[in-house]
Amino acid sequence: MKNIFTLLTLFISGSILCSQAQTYTIYPIPQKVVEEGNSVELSTQINVICESSIGEVTRNRMEEVLERAGYTFSYSNEASQTATNLYLGTNGSDGAAAQYATEHNLPLAVFDAGDNKFDPYLLQINNLHPYGDIVILGNDKGSEYYAFATLEQIFEQAGGNTIRQITFEDYSHTQYRGIVEGFYGHPYSVENRISLFEFCKRFKMNVFIYGPKSDPYHLGNWRDEYPTSLTEQQRFFGMITQDDLRTMAQAAKACHVDFIWAAHPALQQGISFSDTTQMNMGIDALMTKFEHLYSLGVRGFGVFIDDMNYTPNGSMQAHLADRTQKRLRARFVTDDPDDEIAPLFFVPTAYALNYGGSYTLYDLKNIDSEVVIAFTGYDCFSNIRASAINDMASRVGRNPVMWWNNPVNDDHDDRIYMRELTTHWTIETPGAINTLNGLVLNPMSQAQASKVALFGAADYSWNPDAFDVHQNWEDVFARIALPGDTQTAEALKCFARFSNTLVEDDEMIALYDGFMADYGGETFPSQAAQLRTELGNLKEACTYIETLKDSEQRDYRLMYNDIRCWNAKLKMISTIALDALDMLENGSTMSRAEGWEKYLNLKKLYTGMSNDSTYLVSALEGYGTSTYEQLYEAKPGDSHLRPFADFLIEKIGNNIPGLWPEKDNPQVISNIEELQGVNLSIETTSFELNGLTDLTLDSDEYVGIYFGNLEKIDVPATSFNPGIEVEVSENGKQWTPVQLPVTEQKAAYIRIKNTSDEQVTVGTDRLAGSCLFSAVTSDPTVSTNMPQYQSYSIERVIDGNPSSFFWSSNSQAEGQYIMLTYPTSQPQYEITITFTETDQLSGTAAIEISNDNTEWTQIAEFTSNYLDSSRSFTCNANGQTARYVRFIIRSVTGSYWLQVAEFKSEMASKDTQTTDQNGVQIATLSDKDLSTYYQPVTAGYIEHYFIENINIESIEIFHNTTFDSRYELPTIYVNDGTDWIEMGHLNSLCTVIDTHEMKLVTGVKIEWNEENIPNLHEILPCGTPYVEKPSSATTIEQTSADGLKLYTRDNRLHVQASCNITSLTLCDLSGRIVARTTPNGTTFEMTLDATMPRVLIVQATDEKQNCSTHKIVW
Repeated sequence: MKNIFTLLTLFISGSILCSQAQTYTIYPIPQKVVEEGNSVELSTQINVICESSIGEVTRNRMEEVLERAGYTFSYSNEASQTATNLYLGTNGSDGAAAQYATEHNLPLAVFDAGDNKFDPYLLQINNLHPYGDIVILGNDKGSEYYAFATLEQIFEQAGGNTIRQITFEDYSHTQYRGIVEGFYGHPYSVENRISLFEFCKRFKMNVFIYGPKSDPYHLGNWRDEYPTSLTEQQRFFGMITQDDLRTMAQAAKACHVDFIWAAHPALQQGISFSDTTQMNMGIDALMTKFEHLYSLGVRGFGVFIDDMNYTPNGSMQAHLADRTQKRLRARFVTDDPDDEIAPLFFVPTAYALNYGGSYTLYDLKNIDSEVVIAFTGYDCFSNIRASAINDMASRVGRNPVMWWNNPVNDDHDDRIYMRELTTHWTIETPGAINTLNGLVLNPMSQAQASKVALFGAADYSWNPDAFDVHQNWEDVFARIALPGDTQTAEALKCFARFSNTLVEDDEMIALYDGFMADYGGETFPSQAAQLRTELGNLKEACTYIETLKDSEQRDYRLMYNDIRCWNAKLKMISTIALDALDMLENGSTMSRAEGWEKYLNLKKLYTGMSNDSTYLVSALEGYGTSTYEQLYEAKPGDSHLRPFADFLIEKIGNNIPGLWPEKDNPQVISNIEELQGVNLSIETTSFELNGLTDLTLDSDEYVGIYFGNLEKIDVPATSFNPGIEVEVSENGKQWTPVQLPVTEQKAAYIRIKNTSDEQVTVGTDRLAGSCLFSAVTSDPTVSTNMPQYQSYSIERVIDGNPSSFFWSSNSQAEGQYIMLTYPTSQPQYEITITFTETDQLSGTAAIEISNDNTEWTQIAEFTSNYLDSSRSFTCNANGQTARYVRFIIRSVTGSYWLQVAEFKSEMASKDTQTTDQNGVQIATLSDKDLSTYYQPVTAGYIEHYFIENINIESIEIFHNTTFDSRYELPTIYVNDGTDWIEMGHLNSLCTVIDTHEMKLVTGVKIEWNEENIPNLHEILPCGTPYVEKPSSATTIEQTSADGLKLYTRDNRLHVQASCNITSLTLCDLSGRIVARTTPNGTTFEMTLDATMPRVLIVQATDEKQNCSTHKIVW
């Protein structure tokens, strides 16, 4: 049944009768509400007519409700004609309120005796006096107190003094409603318990049972008196003082909550269950402790004998409960109804029906009738099941209280439960269970977060027939927040939606799944827009929740402290997902520098989720005097949201946003404008440039091959006509003649060139040779004998993405392996295995190779101590032939699982473009893969030589380093073919060196000191394609071969052409478009904005669709 719904109106004597008032949404949902059609205007001064039977606690509560609503009040014995009257009394008394009810025929059937009818009250607001009357009646046990929870909510929702005429005939279905602090872990602080008492007060809960397993004076030193002072360390472990108990007892009493202090005399310093004599000695010790607690103001006591490692004799359990209750009743006698002792709260050893010792429950049937017996249901963690409650009632001879282990998280401290009450454990049958005497929740160790479930339990246990778990959850956050504070309410609700580890919204799951299914299609998934909205709302909510840390409101500060780890994690996941969505959809429009910075930031955020202490939840393990702290990583949204973020990160992989050049492939080079008939053929170990027979070269003309890498080539003797020379080069600008044959000649280029002054035919059909091209190596398959955890498959170790990883699902074991299998045997060189930051190798492992998967040759043995800064181990097989390469565990020293990010073998020994100060070759700075990097460990330098077939106009250096500003930054030098010229320092994550004025650029050198060692990822030269011309290049103001003339003057670009120019595009050296125009003319001008780069690439397209590219410097 919804709390607010459209009414089918039934007019009876001018009133509206409904199960829930339309005007006011009251929790718990009242049993019966009659709302009149008219309203009454209350006066700001309330005339209170209070019967003498009303206790101090209720009077204080009345005054609190009136004052918070902005009313003043005075006590009187007579009704007022000039102010609103509030009658407060006891049904059946001869007091003014009871007489008023009789005289005006107020409905009193709510006080009639009946089963499952507890804490009845009558609340009526009418207009029988000019400013209205408020009439509140309770029974002789103080049930009028609960009417003020209803009145308080009416005042909060009224928004002024105008109140509907309304009558509540209300009572609770269960006698006991509240909380049992019975979990393992950090006990609540005094501040949190007081907050919970006040929450109970607002929503008609009436019991708080104190029994945290980590309090050594509850379990362990239960015989001893509480201390009078504590250290901070002792408080951290949950201990409290005598003054703390006094404070809590007083606060609970003021909230009309029975504060029941329970002893656990069975696990440490346990009493003996051997016979009644020994048992009575234990009861004596309990009574001594209870006397101590009574002197501190405690007026309720309990005995827990749960979680023992054996089940005591049933008759001894019965004797313990029965004898203790009788002694309590005899010892603590009072005439003050506000100071009465609550019945003994007893938890037997077999507190769940499926426990082996549950037959002992029958022995409890005949114990003192006042003893309240609690159980957890059919199992320790159970649904609310009518058959189990009926069964328990028949066994123990009374209706039991259900100790519901919901939403307790002491078995999963990394989780937080703030979704609907029945998310994990449900109420199997809607409606009332007449044998249920009470419902107390064992909550999480996060008190404020537990209020979501407590609000649901208060509603259900008061009026189970009207309980609507969905609407209850929708309404709870406005009750946790201050009245009218919608921002906090909505933020907490948003957090609660996403924070559960196991259960997430169906709508969000559909968005995640739909996006992942559609990703990779022709268009970006349509779900992205809604995902951005939802995840943006989540990030905004988490950001707002962070402000609660310093709130003036106590409960807001406490809430922040409860959920801060999960909140920080959710904020991070949502940030990562939003950034990743942006990078996936819009990455192509970003510059390389912007894309690199965004990528690094995303990577930093993502990897930080596994090692940031911000996300670590402190928990106490053990119990009594044997507790210790354990930290757990918070895991919100772990079933769908976190995997979705993982999916996005995996799709980004090594794809840095921006326009990135591909790795260079072998290609033909020539300065012949219309070269025809010449073809390049590349095989695994050979190359051939053919079609040369009829080729005639003018003086200085050439044709050749750019290999795309430094290679060691073998070229046999070949006959060419006189004037044709064979030349090799490492950079395409500086050439060296060679005489064929050559063997293991280091080169990135080879060409034949006419060095004579006459035209010459080549004289042969081909230029051929051999080398081992790494670009055509075969891809392996991968296998393992380790079990896989969830979706972390073994294929992830060969996907080229270090952000993804394989994860085993049990402890490492000797003989477990990961194996690469290639199509054929081939030379193996560098073999690298990369681990993640967690679950690394625990013992010793080896790298082995084999040709037949039977006989294995060990290449290296290592431990985690041998891993480099990228968590990788690398060894070299030095060209030994193998089809199989494997990583195998030799020994283990712990129980860790294993995570492996990458496993690969290089099958060609390559010269690299980069070496360090010791001559060590470095391949990672020119592999066009920014996920790889070079991290030196001492002061030094690297020299990087360019092989790219371009005019190098700028150099982009990508790194990921946070430098110490107190020391000099790494210095950058550029080689002009002769000397190293200092050009600046490495600073921004993408440092750009402008070299457009240099005639020749052959290399770059980076030198650093001990204090600022860089983490280098890539060195990328930028420029236009290079073609060696026999004569010098034309200047910018000369007319080019295609009839186009470009020049700049006064910050304007001037264009003159022989035919109409239809499109003109200006780009920076990174290829990013900075301006575009469609002139449709032969002569025009274009303003150059001051924000444009000083070096621009101009692409012009004419009406014949001819396209030309030019460089300008302005």
